[in-house]
Amino acid sequence: MKLTKKIAIGFLGLGLATANLQALDTNERFELLENAVIEQASTPAQKSAVSEYLASVVKEKLELAQGLRDRAHSTRGGKVVSQMNEKADLLRRADALEKEAEKYKKVSMDLTVDAKHVASN
Repeated sequence: MKLTKKIAIGFLGLGLATANLQALDTNERFELLENAVIEQASTPAQKSAVSEYLASVVKEKLELAQGLRDRAHSTRGGKVVSQMNEKADLLRRADALEKEAEKYKKVSMDLTVDAKHVASN
């Protein structure tokens, strides 16, 4: 009886330990990975590479936001209320992407400044 209880507690503990990893969605995992890469960049070359990567992410997000804005302003026919709701949703998503792009741009600029500062020392 005691062995069965220990095994059950072991499985429960293992399940609880891995539950946190499964609770994260893909975006959160990707954000954690990016934060780790940013924090681990120590040499000027690493900081420069991370800065270039973040700059490309900014460009991609801004292009996607512009595409959403263009799609929001195009007419497709259909019910007016449905179109208005879709337009509002697309504009909200575009704004969110632009805010994310600004965040990435700020981090990218900080890394560029740090890389130049380290290189000049």
